[in-house]
Amino acid sequence: MKPRTLLFICTGNYYRSRYAELLFNALVPTQLGWCADSRGFAPGPWNNGPVAPVVLERLRAAALPIPDALREPLRLSRADLEAANLLIALDEREHRPYVEGLGSAWVARFIFWQIPDLHEWPASRALDAIEDAVVGLIAQIR
Repeated sequence: MKPRTLLFICTGNYYRSRYAELLFNALVPTQLGWCADSRGFAPGPWNNGPVAPVVLERLRAAALPIPDALREPLRLSRADLEAANLLIALDEREHRPYVEGLGSAWVARFIFWQIPDLHEWPASRALDAIEDAVVGLIAQIR
């Protein structure tokens, strides 16, 4: 049976969506048949490395697995949207305009969380909120 795909999406695919992806995959029981991936609406060249260091630090502190090969941030594509069973944008205020730009049919398929980027919330607060949301999501899909 092919796993259902959950796609976490933020702006840069470097920090919030990557943490949500890695955390979900580390915590979700295999028998539920879900696998997460992540993308960004507008990844940029300003990030250093494939994933924000604070994400890796948080995963290590929790003794959660980190993949051996970490990919660079990826821009969201139409194929990504079509392949996903569940779409989650990390911050409604920031990401709704991007989603609306995809067309009204896509807006209805998205779940919007309320987790702002670093210019509004410190990393510790955002990562805590992502943890709460991911744990809640796993409880919902059980």
